[in-house]
Amino acid sequence: MVLIEGEIMSFVRRNVWKLPPNDETLLWYSRAIGKLQERDLSDPTSWWSLAAMHGIDEEVWRKFGYIPQGTPLPNSQQLRKLWNQCQHLTWFFLPWHRGYLAAFEALLRDEIVKLHGPSDWALPYWDYSSDRQSLELPRAFAQPQWPDGSRNFLHVTRRYGSAQVPIVQTPLILDRRVVPIGPALGEKFFEGTPGEGPAGFGGVKTTFWHGDEGESKFGGLEQQPHGPVHVWVGGGFKGNGLSQDRFDLGLMTNPDTAALDPIFWLHHANIDRLWKVWLRQVRRPNDGPDVFADPTDPDWLNGPRDRHFTMPAVDGTLYTFTPRDVLDTEAPKLGYLYDDDTQIAEATDRVAVRFERLGVSPRVASQLSGGLQMAPPKSPSLVGANSSVVRLNSDVVETTIKLDSGEKQRLSQALSVGPGIAREPDRVFLNLENVKSPSDAAIFYVYVGLPDDVDPEDDTEHLAGSFSMFGVSKVSHPTASSGNGVTASFDITSIIDAKHATSGLEDELSVKLVAAVPGATSNDISIGRVSIYRQEQ
Repeated sequence: MVLIEGEIMSFVRRNVWKLPPNDETLLWYSRAIGKLQERDLSDPTSWWSLAAMHGIDEEVWRKFGYIPQGTPLPNSQQLRKLWNQCQHLTWFFLPWHRGYLAAFEALLRDEIVKLHGPSDWALPYWDYSSDRQSLELPRAFAQPQWPDGSRNFLHVTRRYGSAQVPIVQTPLILDRRVVPIGPALGEKFFEGTPGEGPAGFGGVKTTFWHGDEGESKFGGLEQQPHGPVHVWVGGGFKGNGLSQDRFDLGLMTNPDTAALDPIFWLHHANIDRLWKVWLRQVRRPNDGPDVFADPTDPDWLNGPRDRHFTMPAVDGTLYTFTPRDVLDTEAPKLGYLYDDDTQIAEATDRVAVRFERLGVSPRVASQLSGGLQMAPPKSPSLVGANSSVVRLNSDVVETTIKLDSGEKQRLSQALSVGPGIAREPDRVFLNLENVKSPSDAAIFYVYVGLPDDVDPEDDTEHLAGSFSMFGVSKVSHPTASSGNGVTASFDITSIIDAKHATSGLEDELSVKLVAAVPGATSNDISIGRVSIYRQEQ
């Protein structure tokens, strides 16, 4: 809530698929975008400068017609502070994007009020995980004109890439395997562990991190659903395979063009909403204060020291903010709430669910979960790894992980739940290390222990999750600080629990990587190592 002209206003961000018939939220969004697009790139409040804040590739922007040929880029110290700011592969991913959305929303609302629209207008969100219908791109974004014949600025032809890359489908519908939120919401801690440990909900500790500073790791929410939704919408899949030409990619696939697509902002409003949902997850009585809680580390709260997060105000002046400034969305600095940020059932009392999966009755599982001794997790231990680089050059690629006999035994013992158990059994993680790709336009589903006679599309028991190449090309390029790519981490505890409870752990585990779009593969997409770690709780 904020105070405007003596009145307290509530800005409520609503689910775009639940807007009532004849609601004009998206119509006003379109009109405001049109007004912002009338401003010059050199204006920090213009649509173009706002998009460049997320990222700008001058060659691509010129090719796409967003910078007229022959027009030099503005040489402004002010704009250099603003552009190429987006935080990816970092624990600043969520707070930076929250501040970015807030600045954008304020500019839109100001323009809408000038157009005599609603003074309480708020950006809607695309909750693609709620039901089957919500997997579809909201229909207003697919129509070139409004019913009255006026231009619809929510529709952009470059959403789907160049003319050489066909639209994946009309209407555009996300695959259900790219949008699960349970794995991210089940992450107990915000901060992830670099290298072999869990990804954390919010990402690993870094300095200012635009995504190309060096080797890093996806945070849980950034890995899924954030990245795969970007790439599924933007695409970049030619009829003869994956396009490695960044001029072919749809806007959402490339971090340097993503914010030019109006659907970007609804996608990130949902990601922001899920941060609030995560903070509402069930905490057990013995949980520590850092479980389902934001970091208290000053290095996070105060933001990076090497570059400040900078945003444009409605009057064109610039201001800076830190994560500390955006923790409470209902405080005057932000002044918004969501129509639904309630707890998601699938992420509740994960430990009790685990005990049931390991063969304990629901009543006893609940008792055991409530009586566990909680302590900081220990350092992960390597259980096994594959023996060579994996190249994702076909629709289904399989690799085998040989388990260390001693670690396998220790893991099996930890999973054997008996009376008097004092701590949660070990959690198990699958790591795809040093993932490199020359193109951002690929998505893969990861299956662990999937039988050969089972169709991956029909299976959920062995699905570890999905990951995309969104932003990976930058950390793969030899000119990047490390060029070593990125690590994707999956919590496969439930899959390992089920194996232990049914047939027991074997000496080897298969991992299958399945291309989300047939043919969207390349011999140049590689995984340096596939490994499994266990972590005592």
